[in-house]
Amino acid sequence: MLELLLLMCGLAGLWGGSEALIRGAISLADHYKVSDALFGMLILAIGTDLPELFIAVDASLRSLAGEDLSGIVIGSALGSSIGQFALVIGVAGFIGFSPRPLRLVSRNAVFLLGGLIILAVFSIDGLISRGEGFVLAASYGVYLWTLFFWKPENPEPTDDKDKSSILKAVSLLVAGLAVLPFAANLTVVSATDFAAIVGLSNLSVAAIIIGLGSSLPELSVSIVALLKDRGGLSVGNLMGSNVLDTLLVPGLGAAISPLVIPAAVLWFDLPVLALVTVLVLGFLYLSPRGVRKTEASILLAIYAGYAYVRMLA
Repeated sequence: MLELLLLMCGLAGLWGGSEALIRGAISLADHYKVSDALFGMLILAIGTDLPELFIAVDASLRSLAGEDLSGIVIGSALGSSIGQFALVIGVAGFIGFSPRPLRLVSRNAVFLLGGLIILAVFSIDGLISRGEGFVLAASYGVYLWTLFFWKPENPEPTDDKDKSSILKAVSLLVAGLAVLPFAANLTVVSATDFAAIVGLSNLSVAAIIIGLGSSLPELSVSIVALLKDRGGLSVGNLMGSNVLDTLLVPGLGAAISPLVIPAAVLWFDLPVLALVTVLVLGFLYLSPRGVRKTEASILLAIYAGYAYVRMLA
């Protein structure tokens, strides 16, 4: 089926572009000795979420032309968020996440749970207006402001890089940014066509297929970081990515074109995201175990149930 093949090509382009950008960003972070936790929440989170951002912009611009693709925007944002916390942490949890310092929980909890509450309130009437979109995007700006003024107490050791390595890192960043817009456009168009052919809603295709595909960069980063004993990089990336997905992605999309929110988002997708968010925060910050096989299995079971119900909706 051509549409499915093009969708897979688009997702591959999103993954490849993000991988190039991430590798370049990691090299620069190591050179300038940025702590893993801060780098994960700030630079990596934005880098790995560029697929969702480009998809939101492309779909919202198409909505301005008269084709309502709100389901693509909100579905990819929530599907990716659920995938990152339930699927990515679930898979990577078999390697093992160590518990994180309790002093770090307040910032992440406030913006993760607070962002969900704001998004739910704005969605109650079935529409996120442009004004509400600007509020969501501005809330993400506040999150970034708190990161810029956050000074980690114990920066993690990093390696120096020479000038040729810096040039290579910048080249990877540029290459990633060049690929992502084209991959996002191909993904949105092919996902819409595929949904129409198989009889699924744009929301379902975006939440599962696009959400899963756009979570691949976070999965790659998490596994590599854990294998290199840099868990702070992985946790910071996932926390920052989910804050971005719940605030900036729908905020930016609604600021371009108001988002029509299906009722299912309120009674199903948002509650599932709230559940996995509370579980992940509890596992990482309150439990002395962190995320091991038992916790990982719980998260994977929730994701499997979510995907099953969403594909039937």
